[in-house]
Amino acid sequence: MASKRGEMKRYSLELPVELFDEIRRIAHEQHTTVVDVIRKFIKLGLAIEKTPDNTLYIREGKSLCRLILL
Repeated sequence: MASKRGEMKRYSLELPVELFDEIRRIAHEQHTTVVDVIRKFIKLGLAIEKTPDNTLYIREGKSLCRLILL
């Protein structure tokens, strides 16, 4: 079945309940779907994975966490 974005593939994914609940919470806050949140995080992970020695910064309020990806 084709879509506007092109051909799609289906994959069944099992997640721990706590992780799924967190994804659902994020989707609710962003007024989007769980599937869209999962796709967004997969794309982010793939972008990070493509370039070795990346640095990822995560901001929570006034705190900044630096992650160095090897």
